[in-house]
Amino acid sequence: MKKITFFIVSVICITACNNEIVIDQKKEISESYSIELRMPEATKVSVYSEATESECTIDSIWVLEFDKGTAKLKNYELVKSGITNNGYATQLLPKLSFKPDNGNLIICIANCDTIKQLDNNLKESDINNYFSPSSVHKYYVEGEALPMYGKFTWATLRYTCEMTRAVAKIQIQMGTGVSDVTGNFKAENVSYNIFNHGDGGFIQPNNNLGIAKTSLGFSSTATLHLLQNDAAGINKTVYLYEYPTGATDVFGNPVNKEDFAINRQHIILEKNDGTNPATYYYRLDFYNNNADTFFHTKRNHHYLFTINKVRSEGYTSLKEAQDNPGSNIEYEVEIKDNSQSITSNGQYAIVTSVDTAYVPIGTIVTDYTIATAKYVIPQGLGVPTTNTITVHPGTMTLGTNSITKLNTSYGNINVNTTDASFTEGVITFTLGNITHRLPVKAK
Repeated sequence: MKKITFFIVSVICITACNNEIVIDQKKEISESYSIELRMPEATKVSVYSEATESECTIDSIWVLEFDKGTAKLKNYELVKSGITNNGYATQLLPKLSFKPDNGNLIICIANCDTIKQLDNNLKESDINNYFSPSSVHKYYVEGEALPMYGKFTWATLRYTCEMTRAVAKIQIQMGTGVSDVTGNFKAENVSYNIFNHGDGGFIQPNNNLGIAKTSLGFSSTATLHLLQNDAAGINKTVYLYEYPTGATDVFGNPVNKEDFAINRQHIILEKNDGTNPATYYYRLDFYNNNADTFFHTKRNHHYLFTINKVRSEGYTSLKEAQDNPGSNIEYEVEIKDNSQSITSNGQYAIVTSVDTAYVPIGTIVTDYTIATAKYVIPQGLGVPTTNTITVHPGTMTLGTNSITKLNTSYGNINVNTTDASFTEGVITFTLGNITHRLPVKAK
């Protein structure tokens, strides 16, 4: 059996962009009917998790106003230029040509083509019949503007729309101190392709999780590379449409979510070390080892695969690797809820609801809730003996109603401060041999 072991972390929300700039233009926004766009806070998975400028770039954006009485389209505008701070986490649209009425629904659709002429019969439920993501490759790569969707209700002094991306972010990296029996499984000679990915998707969230392929067989993305590969001009990130990996194969045939199927969406790693035989192949499935099921790729999720062990050479042909189950995966940790920060050694994980916590500046707090935290442990694996929560500096302590150790469900992290001049500290979670640090700042 050809084996390679992978550690996977899936975290909700593709991360927000670098250098977030908060725009303080309340008066100007109110007077000009502009809309402020915000992408979600940065989600920390690893040093690679910060989003690039292109992940926050808007080439064009439709602003649609729906009448609260009729629920039909009342006004709309296509904005292609004049966006302040385009490419950052907070942006400001230029003045709209119309002033929305209070209580009306506003929908913003970025980097997406219309597939039908807009008319006043359009309702919110019809969005996917009028708009569609439009990648020329049937997926997106680094540097391309990603399709985004957001909505809010227009109200006095409320003009902020949170945008979410309609695609999933996929990356693969080498772990720290990889155990490799082959001796040459390195970022510079390993590449990969994703096969059987969905060839279309929806701009508005849809319970069907995108449009599955029906007849294209083993088509794939272009060649991609591991994050540690420093060669110029290579692609290390791909963005896929939502895809019901766990429910059907590539031809739309129903498959039990627990069963391996050759025609599922999957990744093939290719190692070429320049010797004879030169190439070995490894299959990687989108598989949740905790639940023993194959999982969907979902919008606005970041899937980071980390290679920690290579136990033997791979298969010598692509077909052989594709035709065999994913025995090359040892386990997977998927965070499905609104968790923002995770540390994992692959066997278990520490999860906190935020990557940075805050207390009010210039005041003393008592039993103040700053975050929630829990652990994730695969079924059948015992809880490590070491399970502690410590606080630094001494001017900050855990509150009376705070948890003092992690559990399987979220518990509140509450703190006390004894000094109104407190500026920053850190809460350290230790579980077995992993440590997770939660910075705490006065703001």
